[in-house]
Amino acid sequence: MSAVKPPRLNLNALIVSTILSAFFYAAMEWVFFVTKPSALSLLAPFEKIRVLFAAGGAFALAALFALFLLLVPALPARDAARRRLVYLACLAPAFVASVNALILFDNFTYTVFKFGIVTAVGYWRIPYLVGFLAFLVWMTARIHARAYKRRKPASLLTFGLLAVSLIALLSAASPAAGTVSASGESPASAKTYPNVIILGGDGLSASYLSVYGSLKETTPFLEKLAEESLVAKNAFVNVSSTTASTASMLTGKYPMDVKVFRYPDSLMGTDSFEHLPGILRSRGYQTVEIGTPDYVDAGALNLLDGFEVVNNRAVDRAGAGLVRRILGSAPSAQFVSAVLGRAEDRLLHIFFMWDMRNPILEVNDPRSRMTDAQRVEQIGELLERRDRPLFIFAHFMDTHGPYFSSELDTFSPDETEEDEKEWDRDEYRDAILSFDANVERIYRRLEETGQLENTILVVYTDHGFMYTVTGRVPILIRFPKQEHAGVRQNNLQVIDVPVTLLDYLGIPKPAWMSGLSFLDSEAPARREIVSLVGSSPKKIGPPFFQIKTVVFVVCQKYYALNVQENKLETNMVADHTARCDPGSLPTGAEMRAEIVAYLKTHGYDVSSLEGANGHE
Repeated sequence: MSAVKPPRLNLNALIVSTILSAFFYAAMEWVFFVTKPSALSLLAPFEKIRVLFAAGGAFALAALFALFLLLVPALPARDAARRRLVYLACLAPAFVASVNALILFDNFTYTVFKFGIVTAVGYWRIPYLVGFLAFLVWMTARIHARAYKRRKPASLLTFGLLAVSLIALLSAASPAAGTVSASGESPASAKTYPNVIILGGDGLSASYLSVYGSLKETTPFLEKLAEESLVAKNAFVNVSSTTASTASMLTGKYPMDVKVFRYPDSLMGTDSFEHLPGILRSRGYQTVEIGTPDYVDAGALNLLDGFEVVNNRAVDRAGAGLVRRILGSAPSAQFVSAVLGRAEDRLLHIFFMWDMRNPILEVNDPRSRMTDAQRVEQIGELLERRDRPLFIFAHFMDTHGPYFSSELDTFSPDETEEDEKEWDRDEYRDAILSFDANVERIYRRLEETGQLENTILVVYTDHGFMYTVTGRVPILIRFPKQEHAGVRQNNLQVIDVPVTLLDYLGIPKPAWMSGLSFLDSEAPARREIVSLVGSSPKKIGPPFFQIKTVVFVVCQKYYALNVQENKLETNMVADHTARCDPGSLPTGAEMRAEIVAYLKTHGYDVSSLEGANGHE
């Protein structure tokens, strides 16, 4: 009687299992992103589908590469040894399936019960770790058993799916631009540049700052700093949200031009490579962002080739670099990077290699987020370790509402946590005082390290108190040796800052920057400042999508057209210091027509706004 032959490896079945595992993972993440406010959910239907197939193809190719790499040792082996080596190769598709299961379980528990991996601290991570490893072993065994069954898998359908995905992958890929080409200039490595430190205080309205005339002394140090600085007396933000205002500051572009109005909007195409940190990095700067996860985060913004370190994490990781080499700055690249980042964060967290942070708590709960004192320490450490010019973009959160944090209770009485009120103005003033003290600490650290006169120090804000855009905001720039100290009275805006910095550094302004330099002269008195108020993600829809209100500021008067309700409001900017002749200012009807034309020029359907007079 002849011996029973051991079953042969069904390589086709193993390949099919690998491809389907990758596609199922991509599909589940795609459903998650497309059904919630995200950069993906805002795309046109065809582009959403292309992202799905392109991502599925990218994951499938990566999983197949890992599979065949692990299969190589099994090819020359025989019988039992080969089966054991094939078992190891089955880890490739099993790992993809296990990560998918982990993410799905985390999505479910966090959505339904409000707990998940991000809320698991200390030993509470162990159940996730054990569950992940157990599922990985079980899935590996299942795939290994399937690989030795004789039945034919759905090869034709699977390989057809892969072929379509590869076509989508190739069509979705966009060339990755470089920072040198983005700036339009080649690096000037021989020139020594000063440090550039931009300090953004969240939600600072000039009317609450004593340096801008408030009767309560909220900014004693900024008052002294202003004597050494170039001060914009009548400055305005270009958008109401932190994410979009950060984009404006870093790119020098209007929100309308880059289509970033609020989180989760992100830069796309060439806009991803056209920015200040990219220009400075190409000239030898060490570039660091110290913000908050997701909301002030170059990765979430899809700002590429700019920062080397973002929120304590290196940007140029191997996986992200490979994705960009394949997909450039296409939406598919951002989606794949976001999916990989979600998996990496959770795996490192449950394996006790990284403490995952909750972005919502980081923004809304002062007790759960990184403190501004820690930001100051990070800046100090960077200054002490630097071996080349530093570009630091830091966003401070003590003044972020509706709940504020501060070191001392100077303006507000001692309160318990239960006594805290939303948007408490006295607590806000205490938070401003705390921000002022942190700016002073950075100034003193610059003095101590001998770098004060080799540093440009910028103080600005992302929006006003309670996200307003119609009031004045602070912009102060201290140049080395107090150069250009003085006052600019005519209206300025956030996108003017990067242009002014380049002007001082002797770097030509790129054609894609829209701001004006105010280094040596005033801006035109009747210059129109354009700002936008973003709509809630729950209210995004045609024809204006993320835009709620378009605001034009001319001299001391603002004109705000709520495009969702088709209502025009006009009023005076409080405490404006460079007033024009009131009779020379445009009427509400004139500015309404100009705002409608502005929207139409940028491709919006303005039929709902035309023919109405609005209200003044």
